[in-house]
Amino acid sequence: MINIDDLNAESCEVVIVDDNKDLLTNVSDYLSLHFKKVHAFIDPAEAIKFIYEDFPGIVVSDIKMPEITGVELLNHVLSCDKNIPVILMTAHGDISQAVQAVQEGCYDFIEKPFEPERLLESINRAIEKRVLTYNQVHLRDALKNKDAIETRLIGVSPKMAKLRRDILSVANLDVPVLIHGETGAGKEVVAHCLHDFSHRKKAQFVALNCAAIPNDLFESELFGHVKGAFSGADTTRIGKFEFANKGSVFFDEVESIPLSAQVKILRSLSENKVEALGSNTAKDIDIRIISATKEDLKDNPNFRQDLYFRMQVAELYIPPLRERKEDILLLFEHFASNFMAQNDIEWAGAGIHLQRQLLEYNWPGNIRELINVATRCVIKNCHDLNELLNSNEQQDKTSQSSLKDLVNDFEASMLINSLQRHKGSVQAVLEELEMERRTFNLKLIKYNIDSQVYKK
Repeated sequence: MINIDDLNAESCEVVIVDDNKDLLTNVSDYLSLHFKKVHAFIDPAEAIKFIYEDFPGIVVSDIKMPEITGVELLNHVLSCDKNIPVILMTAHGDISQAVQAVQEGCYDFIEKPFEPERLLESINRAIEKRVLTYNQVHLRDALKNKDAIETRLIGVSPKMAKLRRDILSVANLDVPVLIHGETGAGKEVVAHCLHDFSHRKKAQFVALNCAAIPNDLFESELFGHVKGAFSGADTTRIGKFEFANKGSVFFDEVESIPLSAQVKILRSLSENKVEALGSNTAKDIDIRIISATKEDLKDNPNFRQDLYFRMQVAELYIPPLRERKEDILLLFEHFASNFMAQNDIEWAGAGIHLQRQLLEYNWPGNIRELINVATRCVIKNCHDLNELLNSNEQQDKTSQSSLKDLVNDFEASMLINSLQRHKGSVQAVLEELEMERRTFNLKLIKYNIDSQVYKK
């Protein structure tokens, strides 16, 4: 596993530079009340030596200093790492210089004298940006290693870091694992990770969507059948358990397994044997069971509790996307970039407005919905989430319209288009549409169309 040292607001460092010793002391003392690592420099040259590429922090500097100006310091910092936010403090007479600095890449400038809260607000926003860009760069580096778990479960949030650690801690243990997660959260991806980072990775990974298998075929799917075992069993067929021998079986939506099949599954897992339908011979199997559910199976009347305890030896919890906001923009960029690369198309990317909308949205469909939105933004060249979602709602309304409504809309548009083409000439419309005058008049009344409007 690649070690990514995730940066967060608490661990982010603050460098303060000012040649005014009293102001430097006061500001650094105030900032020390809010941040753990505050570094004060009266000499900007020393600050330049302290800052390095990939520095996990931000810089606050006075703009007017004798040896090295704040603008020169800004250029040094950005040449070292363009992602480090620099805030400049300026007196009223230096405003034009500060504006120029912003154009050259300064994150913000604060006019002296300033309220401490104003400085704190700016620093907090700069730290938020630094945390995001720092972690994105580190994760991109990790993604270059195609075998790393970070390439499967992308995210810099503490909850995703914990999930990756939990997966690797149980991957090589030959125990059943139950995965909890909402719809679209990525339960099958987690299941694949459990298999691919285990000693079973060279054997089969067999995924079963339990909700998609008809109840009367469930046992046949799992255990197989011999020829003639039931009507339509024209050939012998091995089941998924036998096919996955030495590998892993993934039960997605495990809560959908019919009760009649749960007893036989429990026995098979308890004895490590499988008996095909219509056969009297049991075969040894060696499989690892991975299950996923979006429901609480404990004390669930539709799920045998003895089977639940058999499957729930180890548990993993996938956090919903709304609980790991710091991953949203990184994931969006990843999915949009992948789609562009696969289809050889370009898109300008998410601007500040769209980024803010992505972070504020609740994502009920989790990762699956985010992939959909990223793909549609590229296809439609869209930079507004509300516009994209509203177009979805409009399409849903259209698809839910009755056939009668659709026919009426089509008929009304045909009449209007014909009246427009013929400049309101009723006779020409009747001939074109092969319609009787009485029918035509009834249609005008029905759709509230005034033919006189189209006469020129």
